Amino acid sequence: MKRIDPWMQIVSGLHERAPYAAPPSPMPVAQRPRKRRHAMTGAMTGTIARAMANATSIRRIEWQTTCTILVTWSDSTLGHYEDQTWREGFARTAGVCGLTGVPVRRGDPVFRPLHRGSTLPANALDMILADPLRAQRYSLN
Repeated sequence: MKRIDPWMQIVSGLHERAPYAAPPSPMPVAQRPRKRRHAMTGAMTGTIARAMANATSIRRIEWQTTCTILVTWSDSTLGHYEDQTWREGFARTAGVCGLTGVPVRRGDPVFRPLHRGSTLPANALDMILADPLRAQRYSLN
């Protein structure tokens, strides 16, 4: 059953446009297409469009512990994260380092955004190579 929103009907009348037509009702959950993993990257299609744009997105990196860092970054399309926790681990897929732009191979030591629960951050697929970060940390001390 299509239901007309009274507010949109009023706004349409004020603008002397054609009457507001109700949007089609959403597809039932059982009929929605399932999100599938992409064979090459392991990325969830439809949920995460792309990784961090480039190193200019990163504003600050601060060591929190020996295996976690806090990253502040922003991108006009992905949003803004203040002190996002990233944990050290190993690259699950090939990619590109968000800090240096260097290719990342599967198995390389990297830092990735930490996420809990079912909600993934917009940059869930991003990686920063651990070796350049460690080298810079020790050169500053």
